[in-house]
Amino acid sequence: MAMIRRAEAADIDAISAMIQPYIDDFAVDETGRAHFTQQNILNVLQMPDIEYFVYVETTHVVGVIAYQLPSHLVHFFVDQSHQHQGIGKKMWQFVEDKLRDEGMLEVTVNSSCYAGKIYQTFGFLPTQTVIEDRGIRFIPMKKTYLSTKTQN
Repeated sequence: MAMIRRAEAADIDAISAMIQPYIDDFAVDETGRAHFTQQNILNVLQMPDIEYFVYVETTHVVGVIAYQLPSHLVHFFVDQSHQHQGIGKKMWQFVEDKLRDEGMLEVTVNSSCYAGKIYQTFGFLPTQTVIEDRGIRFIPMKKTYLSTKTQN
């Protein structure tokens, strides 16, 4: 049975292992890679202004999504062996519903160049060209809502 639940410190091994294959999509040097050590991921998970969730199938974490309050996505990954099964869409819908229920009128993300097209399918648009900052290459993106009413 699949479910989305809050991430816990006990999930850190699975979360870290899931993120590792993607790091070279956005980290341009060791400074960037250092943001994604197991300890740094755990630090993010434990920050009071981060809402961090995992997608669990049976007992295995196969997806993560997290946002910094009020509405900036910081982590969004699906295990490579579970892609193209709708998991990312379900996680995004879960978080989007939470944000819309909280009255957010926009959501931002710093997308990897690879994931930009995926975010566009969710309604995000680039706000700038590719940026490199602190060892990370990304495209700033934003999804804006016209009202507080939930839209899909």
